[in-house]
Amino acid sequence: MKMYRYVCAILILGLFCLTGCAALEDALLQKKPRVSLAGVHFSDVGLKSASLVFDVEVENPYSVGLPLVNLDYQLTSKAEQLFTGAADLQTTIPAQSSREVALPVTLNYLDLVKAFKDVRPGSVIPYEAALGLSLDAPVLGRIRLPMDKSGELTAPTIPKASEVDWKKLLDKVTK
Repeated sequence: MKMYRYVCAILILGLFCLTGCAALEDALLQKKPRVSLAGVHFSDVGLKSASLVFDVEVENPYSVGLPLVNLDYQLTSKAEQLFTGAADLQTTIPAQSSREVALPVTLNYLDLVKAFKDVRPGSVIPYEAALGLSLDAPVLGRIRLPMDKSGELTAPTIPKASEVDWKKLLDKVTK
C-alpha cells in the first residue's frame, strides 16, 4: 500500500512538473483553436491570372504560438467543381490571440474560362468554399480544422482605357 502511494505521488509530482509546460495543460483541458472564413475576394488581377483571397480568422487558445502549416481548398459553383488544391503556409498565430490570415490562391484565366463559360466581366458568381486549415498544435500534433462558406463573387471587370496605368502595365510586360 505504501508503494502504491509513492508511485501515485511521483506520478502526480511528475504531472505538476510537466504542467509547467502550459501547452500540456491546454491540451489536457481540451482547448482547441477555432477558425472561421471571414470572406473571399479577388486581388492582384493581372493579364494572365488573378488571385482569389480567402480571409480566415484563426483563434489560438494556447499559451504558445500556433504554427499554420497547410490549407486545402475546394471551390464549387452551382454544384460544379471549379478547382481544388493546397497551399503551404508559413505563419504563426500568437499565443492566446486571434489573427486574420489572408490565404491567396492564384487562378489562371484559361482555367476560369473553362469553368465559367457563361460568365462575363461584372457578373455575380455564386460559390461554395470548403477549406481545411492544418496546424501544429502543442502536444496534440497536427490537426485539421474544416471551414465552409457560401456567397457571391463579382467577376473582375476590364478597366476602361482611361483607367489603365500604362506605365505599370508596361513594367509588368517587360519583366
